[in-house]
Amino acid sequence: MTRPPADARRLPPPDRRDHISKRRAVHRVLRVAGWNALLLLMAGLVIGLAGETWLRLNVPFMTVHRPDVFVPDVGFLLPPRTEVRWTNQVDFWTVSRTNSLGFLDREPPSPAQAAESCHIAVIGDSFVAAKEVPISEKFHVRLEEMAARELPALDVTTSAFGRGGTGQINQLAWYDEYARHLRPRLVVLVFLPNDFTDNFPFLGLVNSGLDPDHSPYVSAERAEDGGFWLRPPDPDYHRFNVAATDSPPPAMLLVKRIASRSWFLGWVNRKRSVHFIDGRRIYAEQVARPELLSRRPAYAPLLDGQQTVSKDNTRMPAEEAIPVLRLLAEESGGPLYTETLAFTAFALDEFKKRAERDGAALVILAPHRMHLRPYGGGLASLSDLAAERRIPVVDQGDFINRRGAEPSDAQWAHDGHWNLAGHRWAAEALLEYLKQNQELCE
Repeated sequence: MTRPPADARRLPPPDRRDHISKRRAVHRVLRVAGWNALLLLMAGLVIGLAGETWLRLNVPFMTVHRPDVFVPDVGFLLPPRTEVRWTNQVDFWTVSRTNSLGFLDREPPSPAQAAESCHIAVIGDSFVAAKEVPISEKFHVRLEEMAARELPALDVTTSAFGRGGTGQINQLAWYDEYARHLRPRLVVLVFLPNDFTDNFPFLGLVNSGLDPDHSPYVSAERAEDGGFWLRPPDPDYHRFNVAATDSPPPAMLLVKRIASRSWFLGWVNRKRSVHFIDGRRIYAEQVARPELLSRRPAYAPLLDGQQTVSKDNTRMPAEEAIPVLRLLAEESGGPLYTETLAFTAFALDEFKKRAERDGAALVILAPHRMHLRPYGGGLASLSDLAAERRIPVVDQGDFINRRGAEPSDAQWAHDGHWNLAGHRWAAEALLEYLKQNQELCE
C-alpha cells in the first residue's frame, strides 16, 4: 500500500482548510478595521486638539455670563455694574457692563438733567437689552447721535430698559420704578411677536415651562369680574416650573458636561444647532405642557377647539404643531387667541394710562420680525390694538422695504436679533417719526 507524500500528510482536511482560510480572512478584515478605527480616532483627536487650540487662541470666549438678582416689586434683573458676556459662538462675541440700575445701557441721567432735554425712554425685551452688540451701537444710542446732528434744537437724550423673555405687562414695573422718574417726553415700546405670548402667563408656560401662577416678573391675572390685576413677582418661581419631558439620561448629561468644558465641542454643537434645528424637542415640550395645563379647570377652556396632537407624533413641523405659534401667525380666532389679545390690550392700556398721567407720548416700534414667518406675524393684530388706543406704530419692516432692503437683512445670519444694520434702521425709523412729530419735544 502506497503512502501519501509527507507534505500531503501535514495538510488538514479540505473542510478544515476552508474553515481556517475563512477565519484568517475574518481576522484580516478585523485587523484592517481596527487599524482604520484607530487612525480615525487619532485623526479626530488631532482635529479636536487643533480646533480647541485655535479657538482658545483666536476666540474671546465661548460661554455666556449673565448673572441675575431679584429686585422686590420688579423681578429679576442683571446685577448693577456687572460684566455680561454674550455670544452665539458664530456671529458675535460682546462684553458689556450694566449700569447702576441693572440694565445694559449707559448710566441714566439724573431726573433734573433728563427734564431739561427731550428724553426718550425705550422699553422692551431682548431687542432692547441687545446683548449682541456693544452699547455704543444700540439703536437708542444711535438715535441720540443722529438727533444731535439732524435735530439739534430738540436736545434728544435716551435711556433703555430691556430684558429678554419679558412682555409689556412684565415691563410695567420698569416704567414705574425707573423710567417715569426721568420724566420722558416720549416712551417707546418695542413690540415683538413673542410679546403676545409673554404677556399671557398661560403661554409663558407653553414656551418656557413657567407656572402661570408663579412668574419671575410682574404678571397679570384675570379677576372675578373679568378685569385684570397685577401679580407681584415670585423670587422662588423656579420651584414651580412645569416639566413636560423626561430628564435626559445620565450618558447624555455626561456628554453635555464634557461639551460644556470643551470650546471645540461647544462650537461644533452650536454649528449643528444653528444649521439643523432640532424641531422634535421643541415640539414635544411645547405640546406636552398644554396637555398638563388642560387638567387645571382655569385653563382647560382655552384649549377648546384647538388641535389636539400627541407629543409622540413628531411628523408635523414645529410651527404647525404648536397651536400658539400657528394662531398668532394666521391671526385666527378661538379662545386662546382672543385671551392672548386681551392680555396684550390690558398691557397697552396700562402704559397708555401711565404715559398720559406723566405727560409723555407713547409710540410702538414694531421690529422687522413682525414681517417674518412662521414665528412672525401678528402685525395686523398689533396695529388694531394700537389704533383703538390711538398709539402710533413705527413699522421697521416697512421702513426697511422703503430703503430697498429686506427685513431679514436686519438680523444676524444665525440669530434673529438685530445686527448692526438692524439697530441703525431702527434708529433711522424712529428719527423719521421724530422729525414728523417734533412737537413731542416742545
